[in-house]
Amino acid sequence: MAQSASSSNMGYKNEKGVLCNCKTLARVVQAWTDENPGRRFYSCKGRKVNHGYDSCNFFRWYDVESPHGWQHLALLEARDKMRAQKEEIDRLKESVKALTHYRGRLQEIPSSVMDDLKFSREECEASREECEALKREVLILGERSRVFRNVLISSTFGFVVVLGVMVVMGKE
Repeated sequence: MAQSASSSNMGYKNEKGVLCNCKTLARVVQAWTDENPGRRFYSCKGRKVNHGYDSCNFFRWYDVESPHGWQHLALLEARDKMRAQKEEIDRLKESVKALTHYRGRLQEIPSSVMDDLKFSREECEASREECEALKREVLILGERSRVFRNVLISSTFGFVVVLGVMVVMGKE
């Protein structure tokens, strides 16, 4: 099985004050390899030197035991889901960027961008027409609502007037 080497520095604190070989506080990093998914380790932060960083390549496990059994499998599954979600987020960001760039200029969108977005020009036009139809429907329903409200208010006022006249005539 190929080992996937990746790690993330997600804000774990070095509570034990472990120093690296550079005598600086080591950072705590989380491994996401196939053998040690989710397992944390100490690593050198590196020192700022001129325009870069110099590292002593310090390494020590933070978590004494490596994950095993169902925990190991669950962490690998979670890692794969996170990677897939990150890829989907990146793809959606690119789509949004492309659509923002070409907003309002559907005819100018290159076919390669349209292919990436998995939309055809016809689908975009159909969606635009459907959106316009829905906007018209909302306007019509809003107007009907105003008319019904006015009829209701007028009817209520008329009923009160008729009822008042009947009460006055009944007292005479």
